[in-house]
Amino acid sequence: MIRPFDLWGQRGWCSQEVAGESNYAKEIRTALGAEFKPYGSEVERDAHLIPEPTNRFDSNAVRVVYAGHTLGYLPKDQAKRYFPVLTALINEGWTPQVRARIWGREDEDWDGRRRPQFVGSVTLDLAEPHMIVPTNMPPSDLHVVLPQGRVVQVTGEEKHMAHLAQTVSPQGESWIHVTLHEVEQQRSRSTRTLVEVRVNGAAAGTLSPATSGEMLPVLTHLSGLGLLTVARAILKGNRVKADVSLNVCKASSLTDAWLDEPPAAEGARPAQPSAATSPSPDVAPVQQWRFVVPPEWPPPPFGWTPPAGWRPDPSWPPAPPGWQFWVKA
Repeated sequence: MIRPFDLWGQRGWCSQEVAGESNYAKEIRTALGAEFKPYGSEVERDAHLIPEPTNRFDSNAVRVVYAGHTLGYLPKDQAKRYFPVLTALINEGWTPQVRARIWGREDEDWDGRRRPQFVGSVTLDLAEPHMIVPTNMPPSDLHVVLPQGRVVQVTGEEKHMAHLAQTVSPQGESWIHVTLHEVEQQRSRSTRTLVEVRVNGAAAGTLSPATSGEMLPVLTHLSGLGLLTVARAILKGNRVKADVSLNVCKASSLTDAWLDEPPAAEGARPAQPSAATSPSPDVAPVQQWRFVVPPEWPPPPFGWTPPAGWRPDPSWPPAPPGWQFWVKA
């Protein structure tokens, strides 16, 4: 069973070269499918990165696969860097997945003695090895992860270095989960409401007054739905100085559909609908869908977060740990 894990750090452009494409021209041509044009075609697809420790040429080999077809390999020097973290995901039952740019055309043979030959290439949207999985777990409370978008700088981290110094990764930079909370800040003659950013439950700084003003309505709205607000963030620094920056969509860019009901992840497989907890007479009944976890599934990988909109069902004991969720339908 393939359980894809979308690697973090993808930025929307594919710059990591893939080696050996000339040996897999037929497979690349197949990946282009009906969209192929002889003068040149390009598509973007989700590709899997499969460590291949039994490869007789390189025990650190990482194969690039789309729809079961090998498209090439990570270059040898790069494969050695990515092999450990990709193998760890595979060992936990996950298949690492990244966005791939697949390109191909027919190379005209101008001497006229041979038919045109297909040539293709593949590049990947792949972050540095230490940036492809988060270094901390999401909160256990019911929560929603804000969509990614712009970079927002956190302020006041210097007041919380005792905590942040223990969280900074050895590489000096890492993706983390953070939670966002409404707090009242006391000033000399007044108070103001800000958004506090917490890492693993401890304060790490606040958003600026302007950014807080933009984000507070979202926090209030999600809190009214019984949800904690979570965001992706980058923690960068060392034991004496650290910076936290969020990667979140602008509040004004969130659609009404997202605000009304944060969407469940694509590919989630709900079981038959079950009756919700008896509602108040003044509240319309809400149909719920329970996600039944197959017994052969492994535990979630380190840093995994539930899909947006899925919430733990307190009436079911989780088995395996961390998997049982329901969502409003």
